[in-house]
Amino acid sequence: MLLKTIFGGAFALVMAVSPALACTGPEIFSDNFSSSDGPWDHTEGVNIGGGFAELKPGSGPAVMVYQSAQIKDFDVCADITYPQASNPDQAGAGGIIFWFTTDPVSVYIMATIPNGALGVVRNNKGRALLVSPFRKYDFIKTGGAKNTFRVSAKGGNVTVYANGQRAAAFRGQADEGFIGLYAEGPNAWKFSNFKLAEPQ
Repeated sequence: MLLKTIFGGAFALVMAVSPALACTGPEIFSDNFSSSDGPWDHTEGVNIGGGFAELKPGSGPAVMVYQSAQIKDFDVCADITYPQASNPDQAGAGGIIFWFTTDPVSVYIMATIPNGALGVVRNNKGRALLVSPFRKYDFIKTGGAKNTFRVSAKGGNVTVYANGQRAAAFRGQADEGFIGLYAEGPNAWKFSNFKLAEPQ
């Protein structure tokens, strides 16, 4: 499987607002993960159903990609439930991937950590670049909590939100690419209420 090959090696990653309210533009696609019939390509360790997409990393990251379209400008929202971990700093990372292309291989990863930190990494041809430093935010609930994350991209300008609060912004190397979900580390991550919309 293509995704298993591309994501076979782990990336080196040095009050909630409903996604339905956060991504208010014309809807492109949404999924409540009630069944596994959606248009997703994914690696091993991904289970979809019962209202969640559970990503359980193995020897490498667990990734699922919305394969129906490659998109340049978008608004994507998802609820992410952190894993329960005795040490949140070592519980891995999970988040939203975007502008994922295979030729050449390039992907942006909005990643969050159960200690309430969030940052953005670009992996381009095997080289990782930190495009938005990891910082802790007091509006991100920690531990095993559920938070709503949103990534909005228009004309190369990217803004990241957590629970309706602006957390990061940067200008990226915009190109049409796939959008999806991602997790790495020793724990399983849960995603719910995925929505992809046109940007406002």
